[in-house]
Amino acid sequence: MRPSILLLALSGLVSACDTGAIPTESSAPVATAAMGGLEPDELSSELMQDLARARASTARFHRFSAADGADYDLLFLGICMENQPTGGMGYHYVNVGLLDSIVEIERPEALMYEPGPNGQRRLVGLEYVIPAAAWTSEDPPVLFGQELVLNDFDLWALHVWIWKNNPSGIFSDWNPTVNCANAAESVAARGSHH
Repeated sequence: MRPSILLLALSGLVSACDTGAIPTESSAPVATAAMGGLEPDELSSELMQDLARARASTARFHRFSAADGADYDLLFLGICMENQPTGGMGYHYVNVGLLDSIVEIERPEALMYEPGPNGQRRLVGLEYVIPAAAWTSEDPPVLFGQELVLNDFDLWALHVWIWKNNPSGIFSDWNPTVNCANAAESVAARGSHH
């Protein structure tokens, strides 16, 4: 990846503290009723297979040490992201080596962890990211049959809640069941689209 793209992506992720968007802070499979607003009978076998591939390739990250060993580092200055009453995202651990023009089901750019009561962090979801500067097509990138959305940080992004059920849908940005109540540092994101 070109160094300028990496720097742009990192500055976009870290600059969240300086923008109008202020960042904050189970291994149960996803309920099919919350699959991106789709009814269970509308789920394609291809989507189900892709979600199973994502789960299989990221299950090891339930052990937090595995994420650290795979070059996932905490961004947003260690702050848990929350946007109540819409929901939370938790802490974002990003592998900056994956920030390029490609998204792959088995290699999410970010892992999202919810803080627990005893300082533990629980894997709740994945985020797939392409820096806007790296994407040259006029059409948005697509993964899991979903278009990635260009967010406030100049990143194409798609959240996938495969490790904690999201009543708002598996591909929603915020999860109302995720919160930062147990985070050491948390600030509410106000009106941001991450």
